[in-house]
Amino acid sequence: MTVGLRGGIGNATLSRDMPRPEQAEERGSRFGVVSGIDVGVPLGGAVDLRVGMGLAQKGGGTDTPSSVTASRAFVDATTELDYLQLSALFRASADAERGLLNVGVLAGPYMAVNLSCGIALTTYFPPPGSGEYRSFSERLPSRTEASCDGDDGADFGTADFGLAFGTAVEVRLGDSIGLAFDVIYAIGLTGIDDDGTRNRHLTLQSGLVFAIG
Repeated sequence: MTVGLRGGIGNATLSRDMPRPEQAEERGSRFGVVSGIDVGVPLGGAVDLRVGMGLAQKGGGTDTPSSVTASRAFVDATTELDYLQLSALFRASADAERGLLNVGVLAGPYMAVNLSCGIALTTYFPPPGSGEYRSFSERLPSRTEASCDGDDGADFGTADFGLAFGTAVEVRLGDSIGLAFDVIYAIGLTGIDDDGTRNRHLTLQSGLVFAIG
């Protein structure tokens, strides 16, 4: 058995069901952190089960809340969702470089419980279309926050369910310790609001893995 301590960064987006392709719109993303702890249980042969728990910051570009009056400004809205995420990932791997390197693939379900929700509003002056927009938009932003509930925005649910898959590499540093690198992509399978919005989350993380038995 092993215990892993991992952390890294993630790029999250929100996808929404669209009845026609032409109605799809480009949305921004949210960069956040991921961190957690997991236990690896051998299942026999080259397969083990990694059961983990940690923090995952998700969200992404969204519609500007109806309570915000853009006036002469251009407003970008980003939903910021923080989750406590539980996962059970099956890992199939093989050794290389005389046992010093282990390369594998991961796949399995996850469940996440919403801890907090907010909408970050970034306002740019002057508005798009004016001749000065390009030169001033980067140095004159104004950032405020709004609530995800009530009149300020969508009412997001408390849970997120989906599938995660990716690759995992471990470098052996000693008899009972290794350095781990993971690339994992998580796809939400259930809508987190009434519009059928789903989470998408790409993470890059690293950490230490300890053999405990």
